[in-house]
Amino acid sequence: MGSYVSDLRSYGESHDLKRFVPLIMLIATAVIFGAIFSVNRFAIAGGVPPIAYAFWQSLGAGLALLFLALFTKSLPRLDLIYLRTYIVSGVLGIAFPISLLSIVAAKLPASALTLVLALSPPLTYLFALLLGMERFRIVCIIGILVGLAGVVLMVVPEASLPEPEMAGWLLLSLLAPVSFAMVNAFAGKFRPPEAPSVMLACGLLLASAVFLLPVMFATGQAYIPLGENGIGDWAVLMAVAINAAFWLLFFEIVRRAGSVFFSQFNYLAVLAGIAWAMLIFAERPSVYIWGALALLFLGLALVNRGIKKRRA
Repeated sequence: MGSYVSDLRSYGESHDLKRFVPLIMLIATAVIFGAIFSVNRFAIAGGVPPIAYAFWQSLGAGLALLFLALFTKSLPRLDLIYLRTYIVSGVLGIAFPISLLSIVAAKLPASALTLVLALSPPLTYLFALLLGMERFRIVCIIGILVGLAGVVLMVVPEASLPEPEMAGWLLLSLLAPVSFAMVNAFAGKFRPPEAPSVMLACGLLLASAVFLLPVMFATGQAYIPLGENGIGDWAVLMAVAINAAFWLLFFEIVRRAGSVFFSQFNYLAVLAGIAWAMLIFAERPSVYIWGALALLFLGLALVNRGIKKRRA
């Protein structure tokens, strides 16, 4: 009897641990990724060209994970379905949005730029609806509209941003969550059969690097981080570490707990991004930015509630 009770207790502790691990991973992922917006500012301020910056962090993170994939015997597969995933996810999930966020990094406060992350889940629902993956739910549509109201609150009042001219750059930065949402919807519909997290993360990072290499030379932004550029090269190195950790954790969390659970990342990452900006740059967001944050969180909560209701 004692042995049975002991086994039962061990099972319960193991089960609780399995539920607890994804939460710890989620918090760590948000804290790590939230720093990327501040790191972007250091890179651009240090003179690293935006496209080159996106290329080197893709290549560096991809090669780091390639060594891990080699060690774990999880090298990226080259079947068509996998190649399609690497290319589409690499371009829409890394190459385009990271290049864009790097371009606008010097034009906007890191705390304001971080808020665009909260638009990704509502826009993901919208694209999934267009692809026939989700049903029309009024609560989700309301959530999208509330989120857009948050964007308006950031852009329209002159006091919301340090300079009124920043509004145009903020609107341009909204293409980043649109791109993230497109890749999320694509992954949900066309993701290949279950594969090791390191395989998928490595594949899309290297695909992003392959795409960005000719773009870097074509735009005259060739740059080699040899350590002579001080803060700029250190920013590249930090971005490599952030991307390697983020994409590996992303696929692992989704594998363990599902995409709905991972959607909570957006709340935590936005808060982490603002905290990093306040800590590093002593930024103090205006009351309009905090109001926009509240609206974006409310919109995100409504969309998540609608999706969870459908799947319940």
